[in-house]
Amino acid sequence: MNSEIEKTVEFRIHRFDPKEKRRYVSTFKVPVRKGMTLLDALMYIKDNFDESLAFRHSCRMGICGSCGIMVNGKPMLACYTQVLHLNVDTLTLEPLQNMPVIKDLVVDLEPFFGTYRKIKNVLIKSEETFKKPEEFIQMPSELKKFWDLTLCTKCSICYSACPAAIDERFLGPSTLATNYRFITDSRDEGSNERLKTIAENVWLCTSCNSCTLFCPKEVDSSSSIVNERSLIVETGVIPRTVMEVLNNIFKYHNPMGRYQTKRMEWAQGLNVKTFPETAKAEVLYFVCCLTAYDPRHQEIAKSMASVFSTLGVDFASLGAEEWCCGDHMLRLGERGLFETLAEHNLSMFQKFETEKIVTLSPHCYNTFNNDKPYSDAGLNVQHYTQFVAEAMDQGKLKPTKPFSQRVVYHDPCFLGKRNEIYEAPRRILEAINGLELVEMRRTRENSFCCGGGAGRVWTEDAPPEKRPCISRVKEALELGVQIIATSCPFCVSLLDDATKVLEVEDKIKVKDVVEILKETM
Repeated sequence: MNSEIEKTVEFRIHRFDPKEKRRYVSTFKVPVRKGMTLLDALMYIKDNFDESLAFRHSCRMGICGSCGIMVNGKPMLACYTQVLHLNVDTLTLEPLQNMPVIKDLVVDLEPFFGTYRKIKNVLIKSEETFKKPEEFIQMPSELKKFWDLTLCTKCSICYSACPAAIDERFLGPSTLATNYRFITDSRDEGSNERLKTIAENVWLCTSCNSCTLFCPKEVDSSSSIVNERSLIVETGVIPRTVMEVLNNIFKYHNPMGRYQTKRMEWAQGLNVKTFPETAKAEVLYFVCCLTAYDPRHQEIAKSMASVFSTLGVDFASLGAEEWCCGDHMLRLGERGLFETLAEHNLSMFQKFETEKIVTLSPHCYNTFNNDKPYSDAGLNVQHYTQFVAEAMDQGKLKPTKPFSQRVVYHDPCFLGKRNEIYEAPRRILEAINGLELVEMRRTRENSFCCGGGAGRVWTEDAPPEKRPCISRVKEALELGVQIIATSCPFCVSLLDDATKVLEVEDKIKVKDVVEILKETM
């Protein structure tokens, strides 16, 4: 290690004294040298400042997975992370979330490891196989199917980052990914048993992607959970609430179970052009099912239409020919239904001449850009916050009326974690005169999911204290804000419901960014 000190970094360490049941913060100034890891810094603090500081470590090479901690709100391995790479002058270190704290940065890993006892963590073989053992050689082509899932070091970082883990029924990303690894192993004969074990709780996953995003070994647990759901859907043994959503999509092409002929009710009195009467426009406005049908969310659709009109943009909608984008169906594991929806929408896009598609929902935006067959079509898609922020940057749109409110912005997972769109919605809010924008404790890529992804907005059955949206609204209340702003109709729906459950509707409101923008134009 280079002996020259590069800079001094302040470490603010959240601590817990188990004897006195006391929580407090200790601050240390650490001289940082090139190559110094967070673990090196912790050991420096223990050797030079406070020998009572407790933290876990072992291999120092990112193999054992024992040194996981929260660093400025993000879970990571202390031995894997160099201090200078974080490029900050102050670091806040906390114990991992979703597990009881034993002392300082040491947590009880039982909630994480306890989930593994609920699945078979070894190959399952039938009695016939044991009676007549045969030599089995697994080819490299077979191993490729699940090789990345074997890289898991059981560091519990995915479990700490998982919003669904606040419900103890949920087995957690790592356990479900391990279960899927055995399912895909051609030597394993226990698929039915494995699917039965997870059939009740796999639906709690919101597909927020936190597990994949923060995994130090880049294990894609999120996708493996979707694949497991697909296998369960094929068996037909799925919860009633999930079945209702899938049936609605099959019959009506939207999860709300509403007739497609009613899809343009949101635009009554707005004179919005629709297909097939109009087959050409500068912008094709893809509204989303929730904002098209639900009265509360129709205000969001109207607000964006007003923005288009203010900008003088020639825009149109597919009208009754706009089917659900299929994102929630894909995450619920119904790939066949998703492909049916995608094929229809793609055929409509081909018939409509437009420069770009603008979506209200991050879920539509994400699936159009990242999920086949949409992603193969080379669509020019923008989320509305990108479109509006771009117009502001070009001087085409400027809010004029003041909005004197204290506002906190909630990052939707499918806009932020999956597509790294963090600045556009903030630029819109910051451009509004009088608006005071503050940040959540968990923000941007570390944003805490509202709990509405992967169809859970319709299938939620957890008690209030186990719902991520409740935790998120409580976090906002601590900031003393009057408004939670977001840019996803599903986040609006879940967070709005949480204010009702907590009976704080008179203290805090939930609004979409475009609703706030409309009020200032």
